[in-house]
Amino acid sequence: MSFTGVFGLLLLAIVAIALFGPSKLPRGIEGAWLMLTNFRRSQTDLDPLTMEQAQRIWKASDSPLYDLIQILYGAVDHLVELRKRVFVVLGALVVGAIAAGVFVNQILAVLVRPAKGIQMAVLRPTDMVWVYMEVIFSAAAIVALPVLLYQVLLFVRPALEAPQEIAIYRGIAVVGMPLVAVFFVLGLGFAYFIMLPFGLKALASFGSELAAANWNIREYFSFVLAVLLWLGAAFETPLVMALLARLGLVSPNAMLKQWRFAIVGVAFVSAAITPTVDPINMALVMLPLIGLYFLGVMMARAVYRPRP
Repeated sequence: MSFTGVFGLLLLAIVAIALFGPSKLPRGIEGAWLMLTNFRRSQTDLDPLTMEQAQRIWKASDSPLYDLIQILYGAVDHLVELRKRVFVVLGALVVGAIAAGVFVNQILAVLVRPAKGIQMAVLRPTDMVWVYMEVIFSAAAIVALPVLLYQVLLFVRPALEAPQEIAIYRGIAVVGMPLVAVFFVLGLGFAYFIMLPFGLKALASFGSELAAANWNIREYFSFVLAVLLWLGAAFETPLVMALLARLGLVSPNAMLKQWRFAIVGVAFVSAAITPTVDPINMALVMLPLIGLYFLGVMMARAVYRPRP
């Protein structure tokens, strides 16, 4: 799935929580489950169950879905708070979409530059509509990402009581948040100025003796956005490693000992992100990602605290 597809699923989940409402969520799941149960019973000529009867049967059967519903009932207050945070994130998405819509032509002009004059074609009547929507949505998601992270921090804060937990929280809020933005921008810059020019040039020249490159504009922008966003996310690796070490979940020595597995994992990630699978383009992605892994080990060593 493309990165923008992941953002799309996340947006749908956010909208569902915001519109459905946390207090109605467990009741809605129970109602849907009861309808499905009674439908199955009707196929075998059994009488329908009431909600009370179904709840007793579900409880006696130790159903994990029933346990999940009970957890949701007990977490309604937290879900109400989560819903408030969700509305703030939705507001940031709307603001980001409006800003991206105003400057969408400039964004499109920037994104088409790595193609360096390769002819673009519109193959379907709705292609340009999808291009504009995908670019606007991707830009809005990037704008809303800091707001999302900040709201997550605010949501988690009331649950922290131990001094060590509060110290980690403050470190993430003061140092981690700016570093997330810095590493993401570094990933975008690497993808735009180094990876895409080399990769797109290789793709355009491949088979050029048989046919000239003439790309579908919708496929081009989906491809470019996926490379940009996935590399931006991949550059967050050192921060994730440092966070795991700060929480005491993984030690720096354990990370260092697993360097062989890390290189294999980087190779798989590079193969998925790289526009072509030739050694040169894969090396362009692998080398900085391997460097980021060892940078993550050093950052983890600086902040590591063993768990008591």
